[in-house]
Amino acid sequence: MRKRRRSIEAIGLFLGGILLLAPVGGEAGHEPFGTYEDWTTAPTIRADRWLGSGDSGLETRRELNGEKLRMSFRKEGGTVSDAGSTGFFSNRLNLVPPSADQIEADLEIRRLTLTGCIANATATIARAATFDLNRFSDVAGPRPPGDPTGDHIARVQVFRTSDSLDPEGVLTVSAVLFRCNNAPCSATTIVAGPIVLGQVAVRERFLPRLIWDSANNQFLAGLDSNPDVPLPYPAAANVQPANVPFALIRIQHLPANCTIASGGPTVGDAEIQVREVHTNLSAIVP
Repeated sequence: MRKRRRSIEAIGLFLGGILLLAPVGGEAGHEPFGTYEDWTTAPTIRADRWLGSGDSGLETRRELNGEKLRMSFRKEGGTVSDAGSTGFFSNRLNLVPPSADQIEADLEIRRLTLTGCIANATATIARAATFDLNRFSDVAGPRPPGDPTGDHIARVQVFRTSDSLDPEGVLTVSAVLFRCNNAPCSATTIVAGPIVLGQVAVRERFLPRLIWDSANNQFLAGLDSNPDVPLPYPAAANVQPANVPFALIRIQHLPANCTIASGGPTVGDAEIQVREVHTNLSAIVP
């Protein structure tokens, strides 16, 4: 694995002279990537390709800036105690086609702010960029609409915690596969991972990807030109399609609780820039 920890200043100079981040070819056994979106076919986010959604936050944005998508999200933590947190909150952009089973994007973290609470052992988590794929369930038979219990979600996440010892502006990229154990998916079981794929810095362009390799009972996760790593699952877990299927890009924060007396509220705040988005050829919307 390439070591990716460099100073932010050096990264900016280095990237100024490099043309990078072409689509990575598909692995044997499933479709190659094609360009799903390059933000050139409409002046606004296309409703036939994308579905936006989000949780309560103080500032939420999804908009085009030239031929790039800008997404941002800011969430503050609760101030009634110095223990735990109030949960994860997201700004989401879903690919519309139900046949999308892989995703890759030319990404850049434009801005990241997160603070913790000295009186709270729980760290604030900022997932500045996350890919999620939910394709199958281990539960047979019907379930209530919107209930993902039994669904298996694969994730590539670009994150930093408020207690991180990494240099300022450095985020970790990891991959994980987990099962939802209840309707809100607040209780989960890890099926595979987490596996660290590398590290990136604010203002650095990078290319994460996530692929459902159903023929081999695994997801594949990768970063830039590094080899994909498997997230395997038991073949018996793929009973039927997911009850809440999705392929999406999100920003997600878990701000720690912190009373005003302890310096609260904490905050998770991130802005990302998305250039081209790639998916499997059969899911591309013309």
